Amino acid sequence: MKFTSLLLLSCACALPASAVNLMLDFGNPATNSVVADPYLTLSPAHSVGAIPGTQTSWNTITTSSDRTDLIYANGNSASTLTLDLGQESTGGNGTIDFGTGIGNLTLAGTGGGASGQQSLLGTGSIYGTNTSSTAATRDGFFGSGAATTTGAAIGMRLDGLAAGDYVAYVMARNTNTSTASYPMNIYSSVAGTSTSFAFSSLAAAVQANPGYTTAAYAGQFTSFVLGDNYQKINFTIAEGQSFFLAVDGGNDAIDRRGFLNMVQVVSVPEPSSLLLGALGLLCLRRRR
Repeated sequence: MKFTSLLLLSCACALPASAVNLMLDFGNPATNSVVADPYLTLSPAHSVGAIPGTQTSWNTITTSSDRTDLIYANGNSASTLTLDLGQESTGGNGTIDFGTGIGNLTLAGTGGGASGQQSLLGTGSIYGTNTSSTAATRDGFFGSGAATTTGAAIGMRLDGLAAGDYVAYVMARNTNTSTASYPMNIYSSVAGTSTSFAFSSLAAAVQANPGYTTAAYAGQFTSFVLGDNYQKINFTIAEGQSFFLAVDGGNDAIDRRGFLNMVQVVSVPEPSSLLLGALGLLCLRRRR
């Protein structure tokens, strides 16, 4: 009995390692903007405490080419992970083809300049202060084709995640315009690796992306609001499975192209790890 108690105490006093988190900034290769101070923690996952403020390592994604050199948010190598990007080979066909490169990699994130409409950029904005900001939320990628006729959805596949539970925080918006609400439909799935992702039959998580007239604006762009300016997707990975994500324009009369600014993948600790962490903290307090 004494041995068992000592073993449990030893385990409890060994705090679990920090969660493995991944941050992807779909940047603008025209400016090759790398997320830097003061924008390192300007993200939905940081704002809700899902990623600690000490984890600030972003992956800057500037092409559709496979990425095998990713790093975790804590700066450690994520060599087991592979990121692949693609878009619909024909706009509106409902299938992401990972052999078709994303058509537009230069969403600058100008904030929009429509008369009478509030710019997305400004003091305290979640999209950054101005067009010189390096915020991951500002620029991004979007699909090829004409906005309301042949526009294409875009997507990603992430391979190599360890089995477990995760949450994906996604921001998807055309940050070049402030004219009106600009909704995006975000689809996700978990399955064996594949060269395509058929998403049209899946239920979408809608990011509303509301716009505001200058007269109606009351600081709405200065905080992260679930469903308005970001979405949160829970998923569970089994060994060998991939995580798929697709973004499609939510209103064909406005824009059927998919836009993607940033994605954060956060691992969810198992209940036993949370318990050990709580017991470990208690143990440390008692030692002090």
